[in-house]
Amino acid sequence: MLDLVHRPGARTGLWILGALGDIATTLIVGGLAIRRGLRPPTGMVTALPPFNALPLTRLDDLVIGGVDIREGSVSASARQVGASSGTFDATLLDALAKDLAAVDANLVAAPPLAWDAQAPEQARPALSDVVAELRTRIAAFRTRHRLDHVVVVNLVSAEPEPPALPTTAALAALEAAIAQDRRDQVTPSMCSAYACLQESCSFINFTPNAYATCPALQQLAQRMRVPIAGNDGKTGETLVKTALAPMFAARNLRVLSWEGFNMLGNGDGATLENPANRASKIRNKSGVLSQMLGYEPHAGVHINYVPSLGDWKTAWDLIHFEGFLGVRMSMQFTWQGCDSILAAPLVLDMARLADFAFRQNEYGPMAHLACFFKNPLDVEEMALAPQFEMLVAYAADHLERIGRCDPIRDHTTTQAG
Repeated sequence: MLDLVHRPGARTGLWILGALGDIATTLIVGGLAIRRGLRPPTGMVTALPPFNALPLTRLDDLVIGGVDIREGSVSASARQVGASSGTFDATLLDALAKDLAAVDANLVAAPPLAWDAQAPEQARPALSDVVAELRTRIAAFRTRHRLDHVVVVNLVSAEPEPPALPTTAALAALEAAIAQDRRDQVTPSMCSAYACLQESCSFINFTPNAYATCPALQQLAQRMRVPIAGNDGKTGETLVKTALAPMFAARNLRVLSWEGFNMLGNGDGATLENPANRASKIRNKSGVLSQMLGYEPHAGVHINYVPSLGDWKTAWDLIHFEGFLGVRMSMQFTWQGCDSILAAPLVLDMARLADFAFRQNEYGPMAHLACFFKNPLDVEEMALAPQFEMLVAYAADHLERIGRCDPIRDHTTTQAG
């Protein structure tokens, strides 16, 4: 069991959009395994000091449910993911069988949640009906489990991103488009986020679908007084890039070119093979360098689907830079990681932190979560270290208010287990 300071006597719901995907499946299995004491919380930022001193929701008190566009079960998805990626074995899944079945009882299938805003002629229920159905499902989940609050995390695949939509700027325009069933003006993630925020849920967009946290939806979060965060989880190549680029700036080494090649084989990789789906992901991965360096080097980002890699992602980067006397040098790195294993613990972290923020009467964009995202809301800083310090400062401020602040803010010690 994860031994963390916690808020006693309350239960929080974690409602997942895309609940049968690889990341969702991994976070469900991982969260249950930690809760049972079968695995340590390695990879969870909230297991580190100073965050583990905050009164966050325990994993034991986190009730998981969600929706997916396809029929299925987490139990079956877990066996498929485990077999293909090798990240968890049958012994672990057998030990968690009853817990996984309990989660399965909280999942619903909703094929109408998928459409292409650039192909609105697809026959689907009216947008207002989609919103009403999703709100009904969340409300029933909250009531059935007597939940104090529900945090929604968007883990769906990348969507085709239409050109600038008039519905993104103002809440009134978005609500009018939903009422008029304008699928050409509302993406699936926008519709889902709208429904969740209307249910007073905290909302986290871990996907590159930035319209899910557009200004109109931020306005709704402010109106409903709930936290919102996004966009696009930072787990692999971009994580390394935002840690490494400041080094070149600090040594006054001029980056001439930074080429990144990403190869992955899971469901997200298959989705990103479509150029329309890939566009927002490439934009988010490309947009971090200029802010950190102070200029815009030649930078290429390439994403390739390699089915045999499964959930394992390989990123190869070439950095060509110039030093003293104009001498040109280069650096290369290769990142090989399991996409879902890197992402899943961060989702658990953000769910706990979003719930905490809600209970502190904080609402609107959660800037202190910037270190988790490629394209964070309301934050211009892209370098990982200062972003992480924002999160540390946030925790320290709250710990000081409740009298638990260590005068030495050492967040480099071993994580709690």
